[in-house]
Amino acid sequence: MIIPTDFTVRENVPSISQIDSHSTTISIGMIGDILLHHPLFTYENYDFAFANVKDKLTSIDFLLANQESMPGGVELGLSGYPSFNSPKHIIRDLKANGVDMLSIANNHTIDRKETGVMNAIGYMGEYDMPYVGAYTSFLDQAEDRIVEVDGVRLGILAYTYGTNGIPVPEGKEYLVSLIDRERIQEEITDLKKRVDVLIVSLHWGNEYQLEPSKEQVDLAQFVAEQRADVLFGHHPHVLQKHDRIEDTEIFYSIGNFYSAQQFDSTNIGGIARVTAAKTVFGGKSITVVGNPVFFPTAVTKDAQNRYHIIPLKDAGSNAIYDEKWAMNHLNLPSW
Repeated sequence: MIIPTDFTVRENVPSISQIDSHSTTISIGMIGDILLHHPLFTYENYDFAFANVKDKLTSIDFLLANQESMPGGVELGLSGYPSFNSPKHIIRDLKANGVDMLSIANNHTIDRKETGVMNAIGYMGEYDMPYVGAYTSFLDQAEDRIVEVDGVRLGILAYTYGTNGIPVPEGKEYLVSLIDRERIQEEITDLKKRVDVLIVSLHWGNEYQLEPSKEQVDLAQFVAEQRADVLFGHHPHVLQKHDRIEDTEIFYSIGNFYSAQQFDSTNIGGIARVTAAKTVFGGKSITVVGNPVFFPTAVTKDAQNRYHIIPLKDAGSNAIYDEKWAMNHLNLPSW
């Protein structure tokens, strides 16, 4: 792989010029909200929806997705807003199109209560899809989410600001991971000891706001102080800026990736990506994370009137903003 050229140097970490060709480099990415409104939850297959961006999705070594509408299956009654329940085959088709793990801590996690969570996780097991952020038990919750890619160990954590006022059953707090600074600090500190790269997925912020809130900025600072390497944010359903705080790459909101929301800029999202380079420096194994980029996308209708994802540059008048706006807004290059 090509060694990235614009890493920010950390204290006691080599500059990119000191990382040689024997290093291992991998790409890490995330796509935003998968939110199956009507008529999306009626589709029998989603391969067509991802076809125009499949090459980008599958090119990433580890790809995370925010599965916001829980796939509890037809037995619970498929539905869209406001109480979502999606078909199980969205898991199958996300996996077939490059997704390696689902983040399922969001405000719709317990739309269908405990049964919905249990069904969805059961189907993730059926399709051998790893998940993070909601669990079947405290034992399941305590199991580290660690993925090894070409010898680089990735640790993943996920949290949400809330659950739309639906109470989490007492004694079953494992059903969804809520944002709690003490818990976040403990879990980052513990997991970071066993991984090369620590990734945090946060469901946060204000819907439809193009700028991060003060609460997001404050929490991003806190996560950076705990020395997470990457923070992928979602929930606003629109794009928000990228930043780097301390040594942490911050994507405040990566927008909707696949939904039927078609107002303002809610049909614009994309694929966030960073690169991790692992090498030996000064007799120690060091992993440097950087080179943030973004590939902007839009959801439009195809010739059969089905919602599908296309590169934003091809959306024309079907998107309120163009690729130039998106890249300026995020202050990132495209790829």
